[in-house]
Amino acid sequence: MNNFEWNFTTNLVYGPGRLSELGDLVKPYGKKVFLATYERNEAFAPLIDKTIDILKSNNIDYVIYEAIEPNPRVTTIDEGIKLFKESGCDCIVALGGGSVIDGSKYIAATAFSGGSCWDYVVLGDRKPKEYSGAYPIVAIPTVSAAGSEVNAGGVLTNWETKEKSFSRSEYRIPKVAIIDPEVLATLPLSITKDSAIDIFSHLIERYLSSPDLSEFADRLTEGMILTLRDTLDQLIINPKDIEARGTLALCSIFGWQGIQALGRMGTIPMHSIEMPLSGHYDIAHGRGMAIVIPPYLEYFAENLPGRWAKLARRIFDVKEEDDLAAAKLLAPKVIEWFERVGMYYKLSDMNVTDEKFERMAEDVMRMFGNPEEDKIASIIPTSVNDMINIYKLAL
Repeated sequence: MNNFEWNFTTNLVYGPGRLSELGDLVKPYGKKVFLATYERNEAFAPLIDKTIDILKSNNIDYVIYEAIEPNPRVTTIDEGIKLFKESGCDCIVALGGGSVIDGSKYIAATAFSGGSCWDYVVLGDRKPKEYSGAYPIVAIPTVSAAGSEVNAGGVLTNWETKEKSFSRSEYRIPKVAIIDPEVLATLPLSITKDSAIDIFSHLIERYLSSPDLSEFADRLTEGMILTLRDTLDQLIINPKDIEARGTLALCSIFGWQGIQALGRMGTIPMHSIEMPLSGHYDIAHGRGMAIVIPPYLEYFAENLPGRWAKLARRIFDVKEEDDLAAAKLLAPKVIEWFERVGMYYKLSDMNVTDEKFERMAEDVMRMFGNPEEDKIASIIPTSVNDMINIYKLAL
């Protein structure tokens, strides 16, 4: 088991109806709230209005920014930064999914530190600016997916350059996360299924990243994957199941917070390979991961067969004793599960052709690769040709 350090700094406030406590929870962090959320629509408007009513009833001054889109864009976030500063806000309430919470992180930290949000992302050999601090964030997730409400990461899309990248900063970890299953139960089933695949991608990305032993982390991850699968089945039957909504939220939170990788650090670039699908085609992230996961698992099965085989046996009931043979069964088993829950997609289903495969792979390499070796560093070093082949398998 590798050496590690781990902490959990967010105040996790969990339970049905706990959105009503927002006033007391936000007051220690500021006097004027910047309420960041999606564009108002018929389904989401009641939740926005409920949140505003809670702020008003607690005599909390606020400014609302109803503009953050899925795959949050640089121009949108920079406009939010401008409004935040002009309005004299001193904390953010992020009401929405990972896109809103990620966007709020960039607003909070960039408004504090200066410049454009895009100045801070990883982008090839350009050295990103470093944050000097951030305004406090209170996150109210409406989607259980990336666990952004408790971690330091955040993704951002530059629609002009067709690039999607990320940054991490401890300054941006939300101070409070209100996990209210009644709020989460308002999410449509289609988006719920997308988000469940995103949770799965986070769990296996760390699980498959290293042959180093950490049975503690392995069993935590396996338990969360099994729980995720069972919970998704329950939500397909009843999307309003409050208990299942809460369970899915916990899988999301602890699926990408670090506890699932204690003593076994590392990652594989599945998310990097997916990013151009969002950057070029604006495909929802969870849907993009559903497209990328099976071909990735198929393509690299021979490179780390012990890890692939362990996951196949413990989660998908593969009985094959030979590691390589078991490893090659993992992708078909995942496809079988995706088909059963209505989440198996190919690029052709999104009207994506092979026209941009080379450019997308080169974009990923330029942003996240090692220019000297022309590979993305990983337990399985990944080349442009590898990525193109994965995109082809995804067609």
